[in-house]
Amino acid sequence: MAAPHPLTGITPDPRAAARWALGRMASAAAEDTRFAAVAEAIQHRVPHEVSGRYGATGAARFESAEPEPDARETFDDASTADLRRDVSVGTDPCLALTDPARLVGAVATASDGRLTWHEGRPAVDLVLTPDPESADPTDPWLPPGASRLAVAVDVRSGLLLRAKAFDTHGCLRSGTLRLARTSADTDTAAPAPDGTGAGPVLARMATSLLDPVRLRAEIHAEPGLDPPLSAAALPSSRRWTVTVHSPSGTLTAEISGAYRSDLAAPAAARLAELLTPARIVSHLADATPTGPHSLRATVRPLRSFPLSAWAPEEDLVCDFTVDPATGILLHARTTDTASRLLFRCEVRTFHPE
Repeated sequence: MAAPHPLTGITPDPRAAARWALGRMASAAAEDTRFAAVAEAIQHRVPHEVSGRYGATGAARFESAEPEPDARETFDDASTADLRRDVSVGTDPCLALTDPARLVGAVATASDGRLTWHEGRPAVDLVLTPDPESADPTDPWLPPGASRLAVAVDVRSGLLLRAKAFDTHGCLRSGTLRLARTSADTDTAAPAPDGTGAGPVLARMATSLLDPVRLRAEIHAEPGLDPPLSAAALPSSRRWTVTVHSPSGTLTAEISGAYRSDLAAPAAARLAELLTPARIVSHLADATPTGPHSLRATVRPLRSFPLSAWAPEEDLVCDFTVDPATGILLHARTTDTASRLLFRCEVRTFHPE
C-alpha cells in the first residue's frame, strides 16, 4: 500500500490546500535547505504583452524575435539561504524555482489546491494569478500580464517542483526542479507553516491576502505623519479605518490593503502593508523567530518589485509581530544596521467595522 500523503486531513479541500501551499512558499524564506537537483526551463514561444501597465519598461526580455534558449542548472549541495542573496534569482527561470518566497508579494489569488506526488515527493498543486500592481515585469514566471501560474510546491522543502506560466494564448514557459535530495527529507518536524519558528509567521503574513477583513484600529506611529495620508488605494477585500497617533499629531484615514506603489505616500503604504503584509515577504532574506508570532529579518539585496514600504532597501533589519486571527501586523519596526529607528507602528486596538 502506498504511503498516505502527509497533508491528508490537514487540507481537506482545494481552498485549504492552496492556502497551505502559499504559506509553505512564504515559510521557505525562514529556512536554509541544502539540496541537490537539476532545474530546467523552456520558453515555448514569445508571449504577447505581459508587462502590464509598465509597458516596454519590463517587456524587453519577453519581446525578442525568438524564444529564449532552454535553460538548465545543476545544483550540488546548494543552499537556499545563499540563493536568496543572489540578485539574479529574480530573472533566472531555473534559480527562481528554488526561491518560492520571492513570488509571494506578486500574488493576487491562490486557488485550486490539490494534494499530489511528483516523482515520489509529496507536493501540493495550486494556481496563482499575478497582482498587476506588485508583480515584477521582468519575472520569468509571474509577470503582471500573465493569466496564471500553475505550480507544484514540495511539502518538505517548499521548493517549486514544477511551474507552468500562461498568458491569454496558452502556456508560454514551463520548468521542473528534479530534487535528488534535500536536508528537509530527514526532518521529522511538521513542515512549516504547521510547525514553530519564523516560518509560520511568514506563512500567516502571506495568507493575509486571502482573507477579507474590514477593521477599525488605533495605531501609534513613528516618525510623525504629514497630512494628508495619500493612499493611492486600489480595490481590495481588506480595508481598515485607522486613527494614527504620531509625534506630529493625530490623523484618521481609510486604508486599502492594495495601493499604487508609485503614487502612495510612504506612511500610507506602511499602513496598507500592516493590513496586508504579504507584499513584505518577498523582500525578506533571513528570518528568525523572536516570539510565538514574531520574527526578525534582514532585507534582500537589490529587491525592487514588489516595492515594500517596510523593507525599502538592503542593509535594513525588520521586526514584525502578526495577529494569527486576521493576518495584520500588530507591531512593525525597521532599523538600520546600527539599530537606528527608521519607522515603527504599533496597533494598540482593533475591532471589526
